[in-house]
Amino acid sequence: MKSKHFQTLILLLIFVNFSNAQEKMYKIQFALHMGGVAEAESVADLYSTRDFLRVENKFMDKTVQISDFNKHKAYTLDYDNENYYEEELLSGKLTVTDTEDPISTADLQVEFITGESKSIAGYNCNKAIITLPIETEEGNPIIEVWYTKALPKMYWGEYGYLEKIPGAALSISAYEMGIQAFKVTASEINPSLFEIPANFELIEKAEEQFTFEPTQLDENRVSYFDENTGYIGISDEDGNQVTPAKYSIIHEYIAGYAVAVDSSNSYGLLNLEGKEVIPCQYEHLARTEDGPLLFSKNDQYGFMDTNARILIPALYSYAREFDNEHAIVTTKTGSGVIDRTGKIIIPTEFELIHEFQNGTAVISEEELYYLVDHQEKKLSAAFEFITNGGENLWLCMQNEKYGFIDLKGKPVTPIKYQYAAPFDSGLSLVSENGEDFFYIDHKGKFVQKMETE
Repeated sequence: MKSKHFQTLILLLIFVNFSNAQEKMYKIQFALHMGGVAEAESVADLYSTRDFLRVENKFMDKTVQISDFNKHKAYTLDYDNENYYEEELLSGKLTVTDTEDPISTADLQVEFITGESKSIAGYNCNKAIITLPIETEEGNPIIEVWYTKALPKMYWGEYGYLEKIPGAALSISAYEMGIQAFKVTASEINPSLFEIPANFELIEKAEEQFTFEPTQLDENRVSYFDENTGYIGISDEDGNQVTPAKYSIIHEYIAGYAVAVDSSNSYGLLNLEGKEVIPCQYEHLARTEDGPLLFSKNDQYGFMDTNARILIPALYSYAREFDNEHAIVTTKTGSGVIDRTGKIIIPTEFELIHEFQNGTAVISEEELYYLVDHQEKKLSAAFEFITNGGENLWLCMQNEKYGFIDLKGKPVTPIKYQYAAPFDSGLSLVSENGEDFFYIDHKGKFVQKMETE
């Protein structure tokens, strides 16, 4: 704990959507977690909604940061001097130590681990490994993240690398040191938590030394930085400019197209020749490998193709990217599900829809989870948590024990496991006592014990 290395890790980890949780605010309390042992005292309290994040650091500098996801701004508040400064929410850089150049977050490798899950603060979490492009004698350092899709995604400022995680990170660690959530509390949104006090003065942030590292965006496409403009552009690997340096962010290419953000924080789409096939005029753009583009304008969400042809009009107060053939959307009346034509599969009448598969949705009402069908009929009993369990099953939790139900809400296994992972290749790893692990099939039948060294 006394080493500078440890302090650096804490700064790195302490930040460090599900997203349509606009009616709820979640207070998430983090404690130090070292060598598998968690301390009881909170080192950071986070207040999270779909649109905002407030981080109250209590460990070292005791600062307060507010992230505004709609404006793509981060604000750092100094209560002692009653002032604050603002910066871009996603810097695109990650500073590991005081002596090393910042790392481009685009260079971070993220691996999502299947077949591993655990409960943290009452939420079922999946595992992700973030590999840092730093050479050490022990190899590349990694950050281990356990996240849940049941809470809004959380990232801010220099810790924008967590934007790569599809949910809220409840445990973040490196070298067996980090932070882990120990309590999550849901409540109505308190807008004052995300407002800058009226008597606070806006100041300029102290300048930091900046070293730009080119990012490989696609084969023969690399980002470059122009010191005169202060922005980035695209060149080929021989240094020939493909675009002028006028963008604050350029994402990696997906199937020949890259989302870019200009100096006014407007989103557009570039092709491999650097042409803005969709001009930078949108509040948000998100692209998947085979799905349509999710866009936002005037705080309304819709979908378009790469030629800017509107496929589904911007009718929604929020929407998530398509997962296979369906997308979860939100209107003033609530959350629902649509198909790729915009046809309503499940009416937008629910407080919150978490997941959808094979005609069945997971909803939550007053912090309890249910399965519903397209006729809005509840198919299951109430659970503390439900998520995709693989094999057309749902993994659920009741009284802090796990089990599986089918798409109609019928129990497939007893709700008796202290640990249960989603099915992978036909098997689920479970444990009744947290010590002895074994595999079951999709009918809940014992298959074999887990081999240990």
